[in-house]
Amino acid sequence: MTDKIYERDSYKTELSTVVTDCFEEDGKVYIKLKETIFFPEEGGQYADKGTLVCDNREINIINGELIGSASEAETDIRYEVEDKIESGTEVLCKLDWATRFDRMQNHSGEHILSGLIHNTYGYDNIGFHLSDDEAVTLVVSGILDATQVRELEKQANMIVYRNLPITDSYPSKDELKDIDYRSKIDIAGQVRLITIGDKDETIDICACCAPHVKLTGAIGIIKIISFMKFKGGTQLGILCGRRALEYIEHNIDNLELVARGFSTHADNVPKLVENLKEENMRLNSKVAELTEKIIIENIKSGVYDKCVFTDMDLSAANMKNIYNEFISLREGFVGLFVGDDENGYRYYAGGKDVDAKTLADEMNKKLSAKGGGSSQMIQGRLVSKREDIEAFWKSI
Repeated sequence: MTDKIYERDSYKTELSTVVTDCFEEDGKVYIKLKETIFFPEEGGQYADKGTLVCDNREINIINGELIGSASEAETDIRYEVEDKIESGTEVLCKLDWATRFDRMQNHSGEHILSGLIHNTYGYDNIGFHLSDDEAVTLVVSGILDATQVRELEKQANMIVYRNLPITDSYPSKDELKDIDYRSKIDIAGQVRLITIGDKDETIDICACCAPHVKLTGAIGIIKIISFMKFKGGTQLGILCGRRALEYIEHNIDNLELVARGFSTHADNVPKLVENLKEENMRLNSKVAELTEKIIIENIKSGVYDKCVFTDMDLSAANMKNIYNEFISLREGFVGLFVGDDENGYRYYAGGKDVDAKTLADEMNKKLSAKGGGSSQMIQGRLVSKREDIEAFWKSI
C-alpha cells in the first residue's frame, strides 16, 4: 500500500520516492508510488496537482484515484500520468502548493462551519463539494435563516482569529466507540479524525481523509456568499482565504465604481439604489398608463383588429382596462398579449356574447397556453410565437 504522507504532513511540498508499478488501462498510463504527498480525488475534493521529476524529465500528474473501497478494505492510490515511468524508478515529487493551500483553507473553513452548525442546531453535513473555480458547496440537514447564517459566519471567523490548532489522529476501533465525532461512515480500515481546538475547548471532530491547515488562523477569512433551501435542508456557498479576499475585493471595487458613477460615497449607494427603484417604479407606472391610453385609442381608430401585441410592461389592471375597452368595440373573440417571442406572453382574451372557456380549451391545445377564467374572460401565459398566435386568431 502507498504510504500517505499527505495525511501526516499536509505542508510537505517535495518528496523523493520510488515508482512501484506502471501500467496502462483504457489507453491511459497509471503509476503507483511507494510514498506520496499527492492527495487523490476523494470525499468531494479534487486530486492534487503536481509533477514527477526523473531521468531529466518532468511528468505532470493528470489525476489521482483511489483503488478499492474504504467500506470493504484499506484503499490504495494510482496516479494517471502523461508518460510511462518504469517500476523501480526514483522520482522527485513536486506538489502544486498554491492549489493545495487554497483547497486546505476552504476545506478547513468548511469543517469549522459544519462543526458550528452541528453543535448549535444538531444538523448534519449531508453534502460537500470543493471545486477550484466556484464556491465550496455545503449542504446541511436542516433549515437556516438569514440571521442564523450571519451569526454562524461571525462565530466561524472568531475561531479563525483565535488561531486554534487543527490536528489529526488515528484512534483504534475501541477508542472510536468513546469519541463523539461527525461523519460516522462505515470504514473497514483505519479512521482518521480531524480535530479543531484543544483539550480545553474542542470546536469539531470529524472523520476526514483530506489535508488541512495546521492552525485556524491560516484559513484567513470565512465568507458565506449564498444560502438557500435545498432538499429539506440548507445549501451554503462558502469561500475561505484567498478566494474570500478576492470576492470581497471584487465587490468593493464594484461598489466604488457605482458610487463614483453617481458622485457619491459608497455608504450612500444602498439608499441611492432604493430611491432609484422607487423612481423607476413611478416611471414604469406612468409609461404603462400612457401605453394603455395609446392602445385604447388605436383600438378605437381601427389600428388593431382582434389582437393587440405589446412588449411594454403592463400591470394586470392596465391589461384589464384595455381588454374591457376592446370587447366593447369588437365582435367575437379578442386577445391582448403582453411580452415577446423569447420570454412568452401574458394574455387576456375572450369577448362579448361568446364563450371564452371554449377559447381557453383551444388555446391550451394549439398554443400550449396555461390559464383559465370565466365565460366572459380568460387570462394566463403562453410561449408560442407571435405569428402562430396571429394565425390561430384568424382561424377562429
